[in-house]
Amino acid sequence: MTWLLLIIIGVLLLYIVYSHLKINKKNKDMNYIINILNQISTENAQGRIRLSTYDKRIKSLCLSINEFLTSFNNLKVSEAESNEAMKKMLSNISHDLRTPLTVMLGYIEQLNINTSISDDEKKMYLNKLEAKIYEVSSLINEFFSLTKLESGDEYIELEQINASEVLKETILGFYDTLESKEIAMDIHIPENDVYCFGNIKALKRILNNLITNSIKYGFEGKVIGIKLYEKDNLVWIEQWDRGKGIADTEYKKVFERLYTLEDSRNKNYQGSGLGLTIVQTLIHKMQGEITIESIPYKKTTFKFYLKKHI
Repeated sequence: MTWLLLIIIGVLLLYIVYSHLKINKKNKDMNYIINILNQISTENAQGRIRLSTYDKRIKSLCLSINEFLTSFNNLKVSEAESNEAMKKMLSNISHDLRTPLTVMLGYIEQLNINTSISDDEKKMYLNKLEAKIYEVSSLINEFFSLTKLESGDEYIELEQINASEVLKETILGFYDTLESKEIAMDIHIPENDVYCFGNIKALKRILNNLITNSIKYGFEGKVIGIKLYEKDNLVWIEQWDRGKGIADTEYKKVFERLYTLEDSRNKNYQGSGLGLTIVQTLIHKMQGEITIESIPYKKTTFKFYLKKHI
């Protein structure tokens, strides 16, 4: 009986010692986690919880904290990139506004000061002034349009639409421009109408921006193409040209605000830099995706899809 009692007491003592050590280990682990979090908080560091433990709950806690820290750091990186993009955007907008405004002031100065100019010269200056006013107005409108789209203030109502008819109407609107620039149009639209889930106004704007982009940057290829087809229960539209193209390292950048070809402010290629950003935003709002493939002076293709049904 005495031996049995001693064994029970020994077991209890071992259990108490084990529990004490376990509690100490848990407290030590928790203090380590608290110290790491305090360090990350005060020093703005990018630390992680690196802890070896057999406690499932502490292990689960460490995993959750690390997942949160990863998300938080990604958010900080994204915020820093957004701030940098905003600075760049404001700088580019200032440049794009300052240039035409300076030219406009020059035209106005000529009209006010130069009393010897003829009526024909006055008309020429007024026409140039009007063109510059439209240029500035277009930039401002595109900027505010993109802001409204991204903030959700501009609602895009989705319904079943005739993609074939939208493409035909849009292409027809570029006939005179393409003819004057001697650019051929390669069109592939099925005989039977193709329907998709989208918005007519949004799809027209997407096509207008893509074709305008090709005219501006791909005119050297002297041909612009557009193709409509159905595949994998999706409606696909490809718009291409044979111009100078886009380097594969630039694919993602072309959809950034105020990005222009080679991220250049070269006046020969200058535009608002918002057209392709608006294209991607509208396609996403219609539950589609857009990709780019480019081989310079051979074929540069913007390819996107829209769903056939909701």
